[in-house]
Amino acid sequence: MLARLKSVCLKAWMQSMAGKDVRQATPDKGQITSIALWQFGGLGDMLLATPVVEALQKAYPQAEIRIWCSHPPFAEFLKRFPKVKGICEFSVYGFDSRTLPHSGTRRDLRRIADAMAEQKPDILVCLHVPALLDWWAVEWWLVRRLAPGFSLGFDPRFMHDQSVFDVSLNAAERDNTHYTRLYRRLLEKAGIPCGEATYFPVTDEEKVTARALLDEGGPQNKRQVCVHIGARRLKLEGRMWPLERFSVLAGRLLNAGFLPVLIGATSEQDMAASLCETVPFCVNLVGRTSLGEMAALIGFCDGFIGHDSGPFHVAAAVGTPCVAICGRPDAEPEYLNYDRDDIVVFIADTPEQVTVEAVLNRAMDIFGHG
Repeated sequence: MLARLKSVCLKAWMQSMAGKDVRQATPDKGQITSIALWQFGGLGDMLLATPVVEALQKAYPQAEIRIWCSHPPFAEFLKRFPKVKGICEFSVYGFDSRTLPHSGTRRDLRRIADAMAEQKPDILVCLHVPALLDWWAVEWWLVRRLAPGFSLGFDPRFMHDQSVFDVSLNAAERDNTHYTRLYRRLLEKAGIPCGEATYFPVTDEEKVTARALLDEGGPQNKRQVCVHIGARRLKLEGRMWPLERFSVLAGRLLNAGFLPVLIGATSEQDMAASLCETVPFCVNLVGRTSLGEMAALIGFCDGFIGHDSGPFHVAAAVGTPCVAICGRPDAEPEYLNYDRDDIVVFIADTPEQVTVEAVLNRAMDIFGHG
């Protein structure tokens, strides 16, 4: 009963904030000097936003772009784009009906609003399609308070003819649409050309380091496949592919003429060491690379196999053929369906339903035989 009452109140409040369905013309390039881009979530979410960053810096070459995100470490690589001048923290997930009654939480939100206002954004682009109505209401309140010259974003399903944004798409358009295509629709509705290809800028120094790691790691007569055996979120949820299956897969890859190259975070080193005890000829680079070096390393390899986590989206961004394993019933095609011939995603209700044979066969199809 309380949940329904909360929903009714939030919907009424959002409807009161929304204006009539009147759309302004896209701002003139010469008038835009500051752009705020809101994107929340993990590394994969940040990579999915890269076509938008590219589009904005091409459309408004005089403007500085500042990224507001929930986890700044995941967004640091966006500073490699020449017009991105800052990464700012806005953890929208901490503001909801349970936390906002506390005065300290409200002060935190006002502090964020004041920091955003100091940047005086001429354009605000919100790429978030919230799962919780509370977050949506908070974001809309901020948009109204900031009153940017021009704004783009998404409306909840119950909003049809009104929005707080100047240009918007309804959340219903998200269903089964990959986020890169969804973002392109939003920007092009505002007259801003936008592509769909994600991108991870890699430095020459990172390429040199990655190449040296690969050269020291194993025989040069084998083609190399990056294997990511971890995944922070999936480990917490108990949804990782069994390590034993990664071990069997690594052995099968070796027999097929490929050299498995293990990558991942420092927290995944114990798993990697365990696998290497079973399959000693693997190259273990887990915990030995920065994010940029990992991206360069994946780019040098002939293929990638791993969970549907950040490194999978990195592989897609650097153009390496990849196979992703998604063993959870709540798989979202909006994240996974890149609609590319060189990307295969196995979706199942549980990780155990994805077999080694299936993964290996599809990997051989898209990587090519050694």
